[in-house]
Amino acid sequence: MLAVLQSVARLVIAILLSAERGPVLDNPVSDEVMMFINIMFFVLGILGLLTAFGLWTEKRWGYLGTIALSLVTIAFDVWAVLAVQSSAAFGIVFPVVFIVYLALIRHDLARGEGQ
Repeated sequence: MLAVLQSVARLVIAILLSAERGPVLDNPVSDEVMMFINIMFFVLGILGLLTAFGLWTEKRWGYLGTIALSLVTIAFDVWAVLAVQSSAAFGIVFPVVFIVYLALIRHDLARGEGQ
C-alpha cells in the first residue's frame, strides 16, 4: 500500500507542477528542466503502480522492478536536491525503506520463491 501511495503522490505532484499555478520551486529552472521533472514524476508514478502490483501478487519482476525503480528514484531525488531544491531529499526516504525491506525481509522474492 505504501508503494501505491507513493506512486499516486508522484502523479499528483506531476499534475500540480504542470499546472499553470503549480508549486513554486526554490530555484527557478528552465522550461526544459521543468519538463524533465514532470516527465520523471509521471514515469516514476506509473512504473511505481506497475511494480506495486507485482509486489502485491508476489511476482519476482515486481521485486526486481521495485528495487530498480527505487534506485532510479534515489538518483533522481539526489539530482533534484543538488539542482532544484533541498526538500527533494524527502523523496529519498521511501525508496531506501523499500530497498531495505525487500532485501532483508522479502529476499524470498529475489529467489523467485514468492507464492
